[in-house]
Amino acid sequence: MSGNKKIICFNNNSTFADLMAIRFVVFDHISKLPAEWRDFSNIKTTMQAEYIGVQDAASIENLKSYYLIGYEQEQAVFIAYFQLLSVKPKHFNLGEKKVQQFFLDRALQIVKPTLLVAGNLFRHDDDFFQFSETIHQPEQRATCYRLSVDHMIAHTNASGIFLKDVPQEIATNILQDESYHGMEEDVSMEIRIREHWHSLADYDKDLKHKYLQRSKKMRKSFEGVKIRELNVEEIQTYQHAIFDLYLQVTQKQIVSMGMLNADFFVQLKKALKNNYRVCGFFLDDTLIAFSSAILHHDIYDMNYIGINYAYNQSHHLYFNILFHCLESAIVSKSSKLILGRTALEAKAIMGCTPEYRYSFYKLRNVVVNWFYQRVAKYFSEARGDKWKERHPFKSTFYQ
Repeated sequence: MSGNKKIICFNNNSTFADLMAIRFVVFDHISKLPAEWRDFSNIKTTMQAEYIGVQDAASIENLKSYYLIGYEQEQAVFIAYFQLLSVKPKHFNLGEKKVQQFFLDRALQIVKPTLLVAGNLFRHDDDFFQFSETIHQPEQRATCYRLSVDHMIAHTNASGIFLKDVPQEIATNILQDESYHGMEEDVSMEIRIREHWHSLADYDKDLKHKYLQRSKKMRKSFEGVKIRELNVEEIQTYQHAIFDLYLQVTQKQIVSMGMLNADFFVQLKKALKNNYRVCGFFLDDTLIAFSSAILHHDIYDMNYIGINYAYNQSHHLYFNILFHCLESAIVSKSSKLILGRTALEAKAIMGCTPEYRYSFYKLRNVVVNWFYQRVAKYFSEARGDKWKERHPFKSTFYQ
């Protein structure tokens, strides 16, 4: 538990029907959680200790987990998971902008900023908080959520705050607060699996001729590559190779908020078991790529991938990983495939459409705000808008 202080927070905003007196208690490791967390988290699987504690078990560098319980009249009414990231130069890659990278690195080394995350940087398959049945009105929930965030800001004295994947009923409340800024075009690329898709051949029939030819060409280049789902023992065997492939992808991204380690994939497999799939892509018994996905709520949700870029052009590894995820979603009879927030054009070419999310940030340091604005500009320029022009399916598909 965070010291011996128990802080009472009051909401005095007369716009809410109910005034709430919430006492928050914060724990800094999964091993310290009391029985109330275990009992309360039974409402939501993702908040159970064996699931939420993956980051602690993996000991991810520069990341600290916090577990918050809110009490009202000595009854647990709210639990939430937070992360505190120590932001480092390795989390940014401005490519050929060497001068900008130099000044960014120096700023980070001097200021040593921290980012408080309400949620989980490494997952988006759920929101990482839960209310009791006694807090059921939207304004009550928004108030409780906001009070918990304010408490954690005071507790950590973070330089910046990131509210990740906020449900719409709470986002509506945050939009009224001018101190928070919405993430521009925060989209997740997703594709709904049609009922008549029983294989990739059915998917192919819905493609326009140009996109069909592209798809066939890329999949043909994949001949000779063997795909195998890895069990937990095999993930342990290949964990360093998997991590190296993950790094090759991460190092090409402008922003990588939080860096995994080799043990993360092992720990997540142990926690989620059959609901977490890691597939290895082998060429002549050499692991040249991997993909991972979380299966939840009838959804196939791609998590992290890794690629040996020496083989990417010859075997179109990235596109074939996406095709394999689509095929897996079809075979598993999932209702939807989620491919995430990066490489929007490649995913639009496959047929994904944007699902807009609600995420917000607040920056409490002038220097932090300065470098964020510049990094955001580089990120926006690199992403572009071409993905919006991609419509690979025949017109009858959209009817």
